[in-house]
Amino acid sequence: MHRTSITEALLGTVVLFNTVFTMPADELMIWRIFYWLVVFGILLSCIEVARDWEEKIRRRKRHEQQKSI
Repeated sequence: MHRTSITEALLGTVVLFNTVFTMPADELMIWRIFYWLVVFGILLSCIEVARDWEEKIRRRKRHEQQKSI
């Protein structure tokens, strides 16, 4: 895990819950925390997968450039 991925996932979770999602007022605090953690985990895994794809694309482009030289 990268520190920037964790930061981006945390900020994304905060923005998501402050703009789109609303918590019912009668919801227990433990469930609210659980929902935050689930969303944070989903965002973190998506960011890490995107980072891996980006690295693979960079390696492939470098490899193709070296082949053409």
